Amino acid sequence: MSSWWEDPGSTVFKDLDFRDLNVDEAYLTIKDFEEKHFSLYSLSENCFKCPFSLVSEIKNRTGRFIVNTKHNVTWRLYSRKDPTILANDTRLLFCEDSPESFGEFGVYEWHILNEKCDLITAKQPVSIRLPLIMICFLLLIISSFYYLVFHVICKPDKKKHQENEENKNNRRRIKAIDTFRGICILSMIFINDGGGAYWFFNHVTWNGLLPADFIFPWFLWIMGVCIPISLKSQRKKAISRCSTFQSIIKRTIILFTAGLALNTIVAGPSLKFLRIFGVMQRLAVSYFVTATVSNFCTFGSYDTSDKGKFRRYSNDILMLIPQWIIFSTILAAHIYLTFFYPVPGCPLGYLGPGGLHEYGMFSNCTGGTAGYFDKLVLGVNHIFQNNEIVQVYGSQSFDPEGLLGCLTSIFQTFLGVQAGAILIYHKSPEGRLKRWLIWSVLLIAVGLILCQFRINGGWIPINKNLWSVSFVMITSGFAYALLSFCYFIIDHCQYWNGSPFLFPGMNSFLLYCGHEVTYKMFPWHYSIGSMNTHFMLTIEALWGTAVWAVISYMLYKNKFFMTI
Repeated sequence: MSSWWEDPGSTVFKDLDFRDLNVDEAYLTIKDFEEKHFSLYSLSENCFKCPFSLVSEIKNRTGRFIVNTKHNVTWRLYSRKDPTILANDTRLLFCEDSPESFGEFGVYEWHILNEKCDLITAKQPVSIRLPLIMICFLLLIISSFYYLVFHVICKPDKKKHQENEENKNNRRRIKAIDTFRGICILSMIFINDGGGAYWFFNHVTWNGLLPADFIFPWFLWIMGVCIPISLKSQRKKAISRCSTFQSIIKRTIILFTAGLALNTIVAGPSLKFLRIFGVMQRLAVSYFVTATVSNFCTFGSYDTSDKGKFRRYSNDILMLIPQWIIFSTILAAHIYLTFFYPVPGCPLGYLGPGGLHEYGMFSNCTGGTAGYFDKLVLGVNHIFQNNEIVQVYGSQSFDPEGLLGCLTSIFQTFLGVQAGAILIYHKSPEGRLKRWLIWSVLLIAVGLILCQFRINGGWIPINKNLWSVSFVMITSGFAYALLSFCYFIIDHCQYWNGSPFLFPGMNSFLLYCGHEVTYKMFPWHYSIGSMNTHFMLTIEALWGTAVWAVISYMLYKNKFFMTI
């Protein structure tokens, strides 16, 4: 019976101990009453174009297995023992079942009798959604209470607030940008802390898009938004382009070095196995190229009041035409290398995970050109080793923040520059919102067309690991939409002040590095008992995220902001 706490009802059922199960696991027992020799095979829906893989031989008339219930799995019993069997190979196939009812802490029995297979549910699973619904409901109550107390009952004097806003209207910080960045960093902390072990709070295995896949590209995009704002400030202070370039180099070195240091927290400082790229390194490369081009290729005045109507209306694009040419060339280079550069032993333009994909025909082609360049330039020992595709597809190691993806990441950062240019060149909130939303719709439409509205099989699939063009377009389109939403309710209508996301957004670098360092330390993390339920893991992940939110608020109150 389902419960709010994922309670299976008892510790032991038919000699099966639920304490031996982790989240999203169940028991499957096969009882062979005919005393024949069978082998159990499985194929997860998460493994696209894969063969069936051997799980185990059924010996002594009974097989007992712990199975994962995150994704639907098709089970087959064969009277053979091949390591893998193609899906259309039914030789010596005895029976097949594709149950959709498998769930956490369930007990299932497959009875083989009278040359038939009967899959029964001996014990119903628990619900993994009820705990999440309860937690979301509690968060909604807490948020409503906070808003009621601090924005209704204890609402500040509106006249004084408006006077203060008018006095510093020209220098007022755009809170939507910090809030956007805060949403990203708190979401990233929650996901990195496990996200309650819910599969939909994790990254997609290969093609596709889940909420966690938006966070990193949004970081890149909002970094791009800030570049023209920063450069405008530098010009007003009469700081030369060369001096600005020196600051760009300094910031790039800090970001890249910090990323290298964070890569050694788990793996250790051995240079032989040091992962060279990562999140911070991708940020560093994207920032360096985009900021450098913007620094030296932004011409003309920021004042558009004396321009003609057409110039005033489209100045945000006209001023960036030299940059559009450069970054479009970078994007074209990525497309050419991805689809037309020959990789030894692989088909031209291969975009799959290798391993079992395509039934093992291209097992050594993981990531196509992107994977080939990383191994050729960086070396196998210096790329990311623990991808989920290794477990799902049996693939080779692949670095999702590798070399080739830097080209599309740079273009994504530039799309953020375009949003920042709109903020600079158009002063009316309506004008800004209208242009941001147009870009949002346009980019999402382009991304969906490129992937042909499909997860697999489109011209350019949506793929975070490869940082594909369709992935860049769609995530950037939603970034425009989210910034529009934040700007409308925070800076324009002032319905919300951005908290609690505003404060983490003003210290995002410190929070990211801090949560990477303290990933096993109390009070950010704790464990009680077996921690084998989504409920316990979600509470623990929310607790760690909340601790960092409180720390960021304390830093804000003490006016401490770590900038690089």
